[in-house]
Amino acid sequence: MSALADILHGPGDPAARRAAWLALAAERGAAALTAEAAEVLARRRGADRPLAASGAGRFGAVACGSAAAARIGMALLEAGGSAADAAAGAGFAMMVADPPNASPAGRAHVIWARPGEAPAAIDGATAAPSVLPGGLARLPDARALPLPGAVRALLALHDRGGRLPLATVAGPARDLARDGVAVAPELAEVWAWRAPEIVDPDARRHYLPGGRAPRAGDRFAQPGLAGFFDRLIETGRDPFADLAFAAPFCNRLARKGGFWTVADLAAAAPREGEVVSAGGEGWRLASIGRQGWGHTLLRIVTLCAATGATDALEAELAHLLAVLRAFDERPEELRSLKPKPDPLAWEVLVARLGDHLPADWASPAALSDAIGQARGPAAAEDRDTTHLSVVDAAGMRVALTQSIGPHFGARVADPETGILIAHSYRMAEAPEPGARDVTEQCPCLLDIGAARYALGGAGSERIPGAVAAVIRALMAGAPLDRALAAPRSNWVGDHVRAHVDAPPGLEARLDHAGARVAFTDRGPVDHLGIVQAAGLEGTGRCIAAADPAYAGVALAG
Repeated sequence: MSALADILHGPGDPAARRAAWLALAAERGAAALTAEAAEVLARRRGADRPLAASGAGRFGAVACGSAAAARIGMALLEAGGSAADAAAGAGFAMMVADPPNASPAGRAHVIWARPGEAPAAIDGATAAPSVLPGGLARLPDARALPLPGAVRALLALHDRGGRLPLATVAGPARDLARDGVAVAPELAEVWAWRAPEIVDPDARRHYLPGGRAPRAGDRFAQPGLAGFFDRLIETGRDPFADLAFAAPFCNRLARKGGFWTVADLAAAAPREGEVVSAGGEGWRLASIGRQGWGHTLLRIVTLCAATGATDALEAELAHLLAVLRAFDERPEELRSLKPKPDPLAWEVLVARLGDHLPADWASPAALSDAIGQARGPAAAEDRDTTHLSVVDAAGMRVALTQSIGPHFGARVADPETGILIAHSYRMAEAPEPGARDVTEQCPCLLDIGAARYALGGAGSERIPGAVAAVIRALMAGAPLDRALAAPRSNWVGDHVRAHVDAPPGLEARLDHAGARVAFTDRGPVDHLGIVQAAGLEGTGRCIAAADPAYAGVALAG
């Protein structure tokens, strides 16, 4: 398996590794190699950071982008907590353990369900302050600082579905911030990559100690963040809603060009989220509605399912066509997330969930026409998010996605606490007082037969395509770990990015249709979406799988 491991995860030029994979596939068969990928990737990661887990179902299962946060979530399940307790606790921990992607000043979207009940959503989006300077067509990125929504979304989840005291749920995140978290290799790689872009003096002081990014194995502590969680535990409420905390915070942010007010922070409560769903024979998928990109996810899944494609190459081409179609229908521009001047009405989008790709979708002409009509941006900067999924033994499921924008958010930090402020794409591109950010988050709940899953992903506009690819593999009968490890392709800007082990013939078909193709491995920098999933099998066993592209861990018991 060493040859396959080198191909899947380097080192070496991806194009050369693609050629090596094609040669190995010709010798051993592409399907056999794809089936081996999960084991190869898990072995490379090591037993201390498992990519897949299963358990008898006494407690539940957790998958998220940090080993420390996953262990906190699992410990809460083992302490008698519900999936809501574990997701809230792991979500708070992610604000500590994954600074590039999560912060108390960030946004969060949740979809969750008790067994036998309809899914419900919590909308913890960030939003523009109520007063902005007039006459601005856009705001500088360092001043596009939205009001936070994540902490109160997690508190709402705990209040509605939790069983454990808040101190038990939030205390581990406080301890992690105080004692420090070991920096995983994947996190260190992202940190070093983005370090030159962190120019705010306070952000550099807090996140580049000694003038450099923390290295793999370093312990990174955040005493200011520990104090934030201390206050949350003592008061039982979001410190941003606490006048004694919020007033000086707003004053400090104003000196950096922010527009926050105490009144705005007090009013920044999460909303009841909209849920949208679709299904077919033997399956049902629910995600968030207009507050995120759940409709886009459903559109990709339903379009692919309707083709009935079973051949690996044809299924991959159908997936890419579905992503193009779903992207074209988005009410926002890709990348900038600026509202389109001529968006389709929501009712039209929902009605289209029953539409199919054209009957000749697999023909070279149809693929070429679809690519020619796509309105994707020519350049794309990789941006990220973080997602976690939890199920408990009773059958409650939670899918929770958090974000602060690009890595390290606006790259502006509060000088006292070190809290990173999220970046608002809407404020930057089309500032409007009170406007809520609609980002690519699409946490979801999936039913296939008697199996029940919670899943979601990270990776900006790569999210819906990545989650849809995992769902497609599950619907084809793949075990959860193989569905997460299977090769993917996705649109990134105006070209296709594909794993080196994508189906043979993909580049030839795309090149013939006029699409550029670039190959990549399963690393954290130029990834194809980072998916985390947990589930309950019909037998009652709990399962979880973490994406091999990042520092995630899966635990079950």
